[in-house]
Amino acid sequence: MVLSIGGNIKKLRAEKGVTQEQLAEHLAITYQSVSKWENNITVPDLYLIPKIAEYFDIFIDELFKPNMVGYKNTAQRLLAVYEQTGKKEDFDKADKAYEKIFSEEKADGVDKRLYGILNEYRSYALAAKAEDLYRQAISMGIETESQLLYLLSKTGRNEENIATQEAFMRENPDNIRSWQLLVFAYEYAKMYDKAYETAQKGLAKFPNNAALLGACGDLCRMLKKYDEAIDYHEKAIVCDPGLGGSYYSLAFIYKDLNQYNEAITAWENVKRFCAEKGLDVEMQWPSNEIAKLQALLDD
Repeated sequence: MVLSIGGNIKKLRAEKGVTQEQLAEHLAITYQSVSKWENNITVPDLYLIPKIAEYFDIFIDELFKPNMVGYKNTAQRLLAVYEQTGKKEDFDKADKAYEKIFSEEKADGVDKRLYGILNEYRSYALAAKAEDLYRQAISMGIETESQLLYLLSKTGRNEENIATQEAFMRENPDNIRSWQLLVFAYEYAKMYDKAYETAQKGLAKFPNNAALLGACGDLCRMLKKYDEAIDYHEKAIVCDPGLGGSYYSLAFIYKDLNQYNEAITAWENVKRFCAEKGLDVEMQWPSNEIAKLQALLDD
C-alpha cells in the first residue's frame, strides 16, 4: 500500500498539473508531507484520504491500486468516472474540464474524440430519460405518442416503432389515432410510399380528419407530388383552421417550387395564425422568411 499510494498521488498530481505546494495548501498541510508521501516515506493520515480522492476526482479505492491507470489529463479521468457512475454531476465535472482544455486551445485530436464520446454517453442518458417521461405522460392520458415515436426513430428503433403501431392498428382499426401513429412510424423510418398508402387508407375511413390530410400533404411533398401536397394541405385547413402545421407546410412547398409570391402569401397566413393563437414569440420566423423571399423577388 505504501508504494502504491505515494506513486499514485504523484501521478495524479502530474495529471492535474499542480505542484506539491498547491496540493498541500488545499489539504492544509505542509508540502514536505506531500513529498514524503510521494517518496514512500510516510502515508497520508486516514482523515485526508477522502479529501485527496475528492481533489483528484477519483474513487478512494483507486488511491490504493498497485497499477492505477494513468490518464492524459484530468478531463480524461473524469470521463472514466462518468462512464462508471452515469451521474449528471460527474458529467458536468468532465464537461467543465474539457471546456477548459478547449478554451485554453490545448485540445488535440484525442481530446476531441473523447469529448465527443462524453457527449454521446450523455445523449443516451438524456434520450432514456425523455423516453421514460413520454411513457409516463402517455400513461396519464397525454397524447405524446408521436414524440415518443420520433425519439425512438432517432435512436435507431424504427422496427420497434413499426411493429408496435402495426399491432395497435390491428387491434384498433376504427381508432383514428392508430392510423395517424402508424403513418408517423412509417414516415420516421423514411418509408414514404408505405406511409402515404397508409394515410390514404385512413382517409378512406376518416375523410375529414385534418391531421391525416396534413400528413398526406407532407408525404406528397417528400415524394415531390407538389400539386397533391397543396391540395391536401388546403383541405386540412378547411377541415380544421386551428391546426397550424399545414400553414407552414404550404409556405415550404411554394418555396420548393420557387413560387415566391405564393410563398410570401403562405407566410403571411402563418403570421395571422400565430397572431390569432397569441404565439407572439413565433412571429419573427415568418417575418424573416418573407424578407428572404422578397429579396429573391427583388434580385
